[in-house]
Amino acid sequence: MLDRQVSHLVHLVDDLLDVSRITRGNVALRREKSRLTDVLANAIEASYPLIEEHAHQLDVNVRHNAPVIIEGDSHRLARVFSNLLSNSAKYTDRGGRSRSSVRMGKP
Repeated sequence: MLDRQVSHLVHLVDDLLDVSRITRGNVALRREKSRLTDVLANAIEASYPLIEEHAHQLDVNVRHNAPVIIEGDSHRLARVFSNLLSNSAKYTDRGGRSRSSVRMGKP
């Protein structure tokens, strides 16, 4: 539990530092090619303690025929997804269910 709380505190401090950088115009994005599934896995790993703490079930469905390669700052993208998952955990009743799906290309 202590590890989860420390991790949560680190994320809050990182967010505050990002806000400071944004307001000063000092945001540097690292563009790199990454697999979308890797970015999502990092986001799930970061937010999973909160999901687990609230006894939620997380369903993730990524549909694609080939690995989806994205170009961008994978760390910041993972934080965006992690924030969405964490907000879902915070505002869903205990024992609830969160569903995320990504569909690439034609249905």
